[in-house]
Formats: sequence, C-alpha cells, structure tokens
Amino acid sequence: MNNLFARLLGTKCTLLAVVGLLTVGASPSFGQRLSPRKKPTSTAAFYTNKYPNLLREAGYSQADIDKKVAQAYHDVFEGPNKVYFAVGDSMAYVSDVKNEDARTEGLSYGMMVAVQLNKKEVFDRLWRWSKKYLQHQSGPLEGYFAWSINTATMKRNSEGPASDGELYFVTSLLFASNRWAMRRASTTTRKPAASWMPPGKKTVPATCTTSSIPSTSR
Repeated sequence: MNNLFARLLGTKCTLLAVVGLLTVGASPSFGQRLSPRKKPTSTAAFYTNKYPNLLREAGYSQADIDKKVAQAYHDVFEGPNKVYFAVGDSMAYVSDVKNEDARTEGLSYGMMVAVQLNKKEVFDRLWRWSKKYLQHQSGPLEGYFAWSINTATMKRNSEGPASDGELYFVTSLLFASNRWAMRRASTTTRKPAASWMPPGKKTVPATCTTSSIPSTSR
C-alpha cells in the first residue's frame, strides 16, 4: 500500500495498543470496590455534531490544513505515483504497488478516504469494482470478498476474506449512507444494503448500493 495508508494504519494500531494497555493497567485489583458506572455524556461530538480539529488546536491555519489534505489526496489518487486507477467509465481500484495486486484493505480504505472528502464518484467506482471482481455471489463465502486479486491477470490470489477490509467496507458504506442521504432502495429494482453481507449478519438498515444516492449530492 502507499506510504500514506501505511502510516495511517500504523498510527491506528499504535493508538489501539496504547488504549488496550491503559485499560488493562486501570483495571481494579483483587478485592477493590468498583466505582459506580457513569452515564454516557451527552456532550460528545456524536451528540453535539461539533467535531474537534486537533490541527487547528495545535495552531495550524485552516488554509494550511486544507492544502495539506488536498496534496495528500492528489499524491494518492491523481499524481504520478498514484495508487488509484480508473477502469472504463464507471469503475476503479486501488493497487498494492509493491505486491502488484489489489486488496480489500486498500479498496475499502480508498472508499473511506473518498467518503470523508466527499468524492462520490471515486467512492462509487471503487465499490462497483470491488463487488464485480471480489465479492462471492454464492457458496459458503457468499457475501464476503476475496481479499487479493492480480490486476494484470484478474485472477484471485485467494478466495478467503480479510477482516480489516470487510469492516472498512461496512464502515465506509454506513458513512456514505449518512453523508449522501442514501435512500432505501426499491425491493423490486435494487438489492438492500445487507444483501452483500453473509447470512446471519444482515443488520444494516439502509441500502449499500450507491446508485440510489441523489447525483446532485456531490
């Protein structure tokens, strides 16, 4: 994967490890009385819709932040060293350049970047490609995605799924549903969101096929 994605993934894993260690360290010793469980705060960003910008708090101007983000996006999706490649007029994939394949983690991370930056066409292209070439349509793995494919031969390197790619697909689709006001699809014209998910896990209420998102939302 591109160094940007590698750095982001490494940072995420490091933070999770630190949180895990802090949690273990904070656990009560034997015989210690547990504190009363506190009620969830209603001042969190989820409830207030006010999300902190740590770069702004660190003293960077919004113009500098926007410029940095735009440059990072350009490098990964548009520049000479890009890892995003359009296919035809409606699909695209993210390449693992080092291993010369495309992987569900890269595709789903690309979708996450696209929805965060309001790049609906990029999001749709990646989702269409992923469903067409990697999603199992039948059998014991129905609904799951093969985690790796050779983009030169279009032969899958493995039929099995990778949990990080699957989870990022789900998360990015949920974010897209909220960002682009995704509407419930007609049961006669489009499959519901959960149609691609494995049996017993069809819990997503909205539709995950972005053809139902109004095109004017870009």
